[in-house]
Amino acid sequence: MSPSFRSRASKRGLRARYELNPGYNPNIEKLRIKEYPQLKDQTYLDHSGTTLYAESLLTTISADLRENLYGNPHSENPSSKLSARKVTAVRLKVLALFKADPAKYDVIFCANTTAGVKLVADSFTGHGQDGGKGKGNFKYRFHKDCHTSLIGPRGMAGSAECFWGDEEVEAWLDSPEEDEEEGEEEGSLGLFAWPGQSNFSGRRLPIHAWSSKLRETRGGRYYSLFDAAALVMTSPLDLSDADASPDFIVCSFYKMFGYPDLGALIVRRESAGVLQHRRYFGGGTVGQLMASMDHVKRMYHKDPHEHLEDGTCAFHSIIALGHAIDTHKRLYESFERISAHTASLAAMLAGMLAELTHRSTGRKLVEIYTEEKYGDPKRQGPVVTFNLCDSRGEPISYLAVEAAASARNIHVRSGGHCNPGGVQQYCRLSKEKMMSFFHSGKMCGDNRDVIDGKHVGALRASLGAMSTLEDVVTFVDFVREEYVSKPLSLEEKRRILLQERKKDVEEVKRVMKKYGTVFSSSRTGKTLLCFWTDSVNLDEALPMNTRLASNSLSVS
Repeated sequence: MSPSFRSRASKRGLRARYELNPGYNPNIEKLRIKEYPQLKDQTYLDHSGTTLYAESLLTTISADLRENLYGNPHSENPSSKLSARKVTAVRLKVLALFKADPAKYDVIFCANTTAGVKLVADSFTGHGQDGGKGKGNFKYRFHKDCHTSLIGPRGMAGSAECFWGDEEVEAWLDSPEEDEEEGEEEGSLGLFAWPGQSNFSGRRLPIHAWSSKLRETRGGRYYSLFDAAALVMTSPLDLSDADASPDFIVCSFYKMFGYPDLGALIVRRESAGVLQHRRYFGGGTVGQLMASMDHVKRMYHKDPHEHLEDGTCAFHSIIALGHAIDTHKRLYESFERISAHTASLAAMLAGMLAELTHRSTGRKLVEIYTEEKYGDPKRQGPVVTFNLCDSRGEPISYLAVEAAASARNIHVRSGGHCNPGGVQQYCRLSKEKMMSFFHSGKMCGDNRDVIDGKHVGALRASLGAMSTLEDVVTFVDFVREEYVSKPLSLEEKRRILLQERKKDVEEVKRVMKKYGTVFSSSRTGKTLLCFWTDSVNLDEALPMNTRLASNSLSVS
């Protein structure tokens, strides 16, 4: 059953009003009826969490697994060799997806983006230990827009620094002598990490400009770790120029295709040697090993995945990934087209939300958190992160909004989005304020979303390849119907005025005397009646910011 706030008529009006950006792909509206039956009566706006898998993908995977016998690729029998060939083919398909030359890059399959980050951090830690405390002697630098998982290596490094903005990164890249001045140990390594897209605001960051500059000024000492997870969900990634591309790239394929639940670490072969110092070893990565004594000989092949994929790889999931790439290309043609489609939708969603105002006071309902202009996929992803405030400017609980949306089968996400830098910046919280919240017991994922009159997180609506205009209009209709305050009746205005008068009688009297003709009781001195002039702007005059439509109102 469709939502009560049917959006079809609204959608037709929107087409005429906005003259849809040519990037919008209307063919998706028919495609998703056939390919995404799970979306019936659902409005899904959490693609940054995971996008959705197509029905034909599941059919193809199921048929493949029914018809073929796949064995463990570490064996040498026919079924194992078939698995090994399929896995190799999918590695090449992944590299082709990102325009990466197999001679320059290799793919290491892992559980997800976080696992790829940890694999790199473990390798850097293995270069040396800091006083037996389990920390490596490498220096870790990262951008404030990093996801929690990309901040995590800080706990394994000898020292760490957070760059609070692009300008700080670029100033550091332009000052290669800084490290020597800091007295860093000779031969010590450094790792610089940043995301391609903030998973909080959707802002997109430079890719090749920073990785190439880092290699130019600190080559051999500093390596680049690029989190592509949020970016590649709807955007192409071009690694064709290996000299200008990052050393290590991590991503999650469920964010791109919905299924399988698999990630990858893509390694620049020239930089792979730095990953040979992990302490842990797993099955398939050693050439010699004794249990009765401390003897092990690692196997370091020309292909980094041979010594970095511990144990048996997730070969069924990898085979499924090959089908996912093919299906996605058949349905959507290219990530360039997906990027244009989602950028168009995000621009409309942000624009419509930004226009919502409380009819009772004229205050804006929505505050959108972004530094970039929607509609330009080079600078902003299809993510609209925001909070709501009531007609008096007081914060509305984002947890309550998410719950209300869920009751209408609208899927959005709320909270800090595992991005503490984004929360601190966009919610305008100082370090001291954040720490005071933590000292008071605030924890990630708890039910405290407004503290001391401040939001400590936000709502996030994110669009994907199969999103449509109806998703946008349905969500905006929901926000408008649930949270935009309506014009006040005369009785409501009277009630509000009386409430405010009880709080601050003298202030109300002052305003009355200044802007109207006041009649008071000669016996008690109480105000009986006040006549307002038409030109009075009571939004500015009264502390409760309430418009009074009538010219006379009894307040005795």
